[in-house]
Amino acid sequence: MEYIRGGRQKSFYTDEEKEIVNCPLCGSNEPIRIDEESGLGIVRCKVCRLIYVSPRVKASHENYWGDKSIYYNEARLIFEGKKPHHRDKNYEAEIRFIRRFKREGKWLDVGTNMGFFLRKVVKAGYQAQGVEPSPALSSLAKEQFNLQIYEKMFEDVNLPEKNYDIITMIDVFEHISNPSLVLQKAHGLLKDDGILVIKVPNGNYNLLKMRVRKMFGLRSNLYTWNAYEHVIHYTVDTFSKMAKKHGFKVIKKHVPLPIHPPVWAKYVGHYYQYPSPFVLDWQKRLARNLLYLLGKMELFLTGRSTFSPDLMFVLKKW
Repeated sequence: MEYIRGGRQKSFYTDEEKEIVNCPLCGSNEPIRIDEESGLGIVRCKVCRLIYVSPRVKASHENYWGDKSIYYNEARLIFEGKKPHHRDKNYEAEIRFIRRFKREGKWLDVGTNMGFFLRKVVKAGYQAQGVEPSPALSSLAKEQFNLQIYEKMFEDVNLPEKNYDIITMIDVFEHISNPSLVLQKAHGLLKDDGILVIKVPNGNYNLLKMRVRKMFGLRSNLYTWNAYEHVIHYTVDTFSKMAKKHGFKVIKKHVPLPIHPPVWAKYVGHYYQYPSPFVLDWQKRLARNLLYLLGKMELFLTGRSTFSPDLMFVLKKW
């Protein structure tokens, strides 16, 4: 059964809905096409090796400016406290990791969505605010969790300079089409000893998935690159270059716990937010856990990672 989506994402985009862009890291116009998904191009910059989407969806962030009632119904049991979110364990582990660097202070979360991560930050005792441009998602975060949310694009929000101890972008930075503006904004809002924590999918892991798919002659699908919403795909190397270019240094590289997306949607078309029983997808869970362990070992030994699905970085100002 098809998943009932609250957003505006599509399985295919026409030429009128797409735009061609230069490399978001070095600005060059020398892309090498490596894959295609949903009518969108996955390219690698010949100069700096950044993987990005071009042509990409115009205003891809508006995929999340969807139907509030569908979003609410999908998460209703979480809002009512009857079910956990399927990422609660991930969120709690990520907050514990961040606490190693800052045990207290002012925390700004960028791309708050419906507030599931930020509610955990508040529970952990931090002074927390969020930024979320989607009217539907930001209103749910305010109404259901009583969170302080700025309903704007991050680069447009009016906040005091050098005001925050922690800024987070958890599963957000890959959606951002203008990383230069966003990093410049974060640099200004952070205190001199503040930290910026960014978690992204691992571009090298997606390359691995692509190669395996092509090796077995499988057709492209929406789940190798999620190109309709993930417009840039970072590796350890390209992320470090992006951070350095905008006045940050990476002080810690980390492999976070794997995400185990529920599989309810495949059977009932809904309830994507709630954890599903282990028996329904135990093979995929086992594979993700093994890759997570392999990725942690690889990062420890080499400083790079191919096998971990996600990467997490702690940044400080130079």
